[in-house]
Amino acid sequence: MKVILQLNALVGVVSTMAATAMIALVLTRPAEVASAVAGREYGAVALAVIGELGGWLHALLRYL
Repeated sequence: MKVILQLNALVGVVSTMAATAMIALVLTRPAEVASAVAGREYGAVALAVIGELGGWLHALLRYL
């Protein structure tokens, strides 16, 4: 039961971070996100989200 709760918490944290990265991209680069979604280039959007999360992780590790 404890493992299930930990997995649920991990999924919640990851989905929250991905949603936050997507919102940050929409606010900082709305034209690029809109054109990628309109062109059904979801891979480009996913790579941008991963890049955003990587930048956050890099900044966090540099801070620590």
